[in-house]
Amino acid sequence: MGSHPNPSGARTKLDLLYHEVLGEVAGLVDRLENATQSLDVVQKHMQSMADAQRVLPDQLSRHLTATMETAAKPINQHTQHAIQAMLNETSNHLDKLARNSAQYASIAHQSARRMALIALVVGGAAGILGGLLAGLALGQILTS
Repeated sequence: MGSHPNPSGARTKLDLLYHEVLGEVAGLVDRLENATQSLDVVQKHMQSMADAQRVLPDQLSRHLTATMETAAKPINQHTQHAIQAMLNETSNHLDKLARNSAQYASIAHQSARRMALIALVVGGAAGILGGLLAGLALGQILTS
């Protein structure tokens, strides 16, 4: 380069070219730094999204469990009330049946006692009558 006839003019052009290239390089470096910063922001955002996606199944499971418990509670209470009402009604019917059975047993017992008393009276009367007839027959045999 030293063989150029106008070294100062070439030097100025070379300086201008250096400045232009350095300006372009500085612009590219700035753009690369901005792109790097943007990529860092995007990477952080993607990382936070990945973290959120990792905990999402657990959060969903907890939410579903809570929702199912909340939905099942009124159904369970309604079922318990229905079963309790049914059991109360069955208990009332069984109590009434027990009272009726006791009443029928009391009537049967009274009837059995009456029948036994009647059998005793009839048996006693038959015994007395038999005794009288036997006495009369014996008296006729002895008097004859």
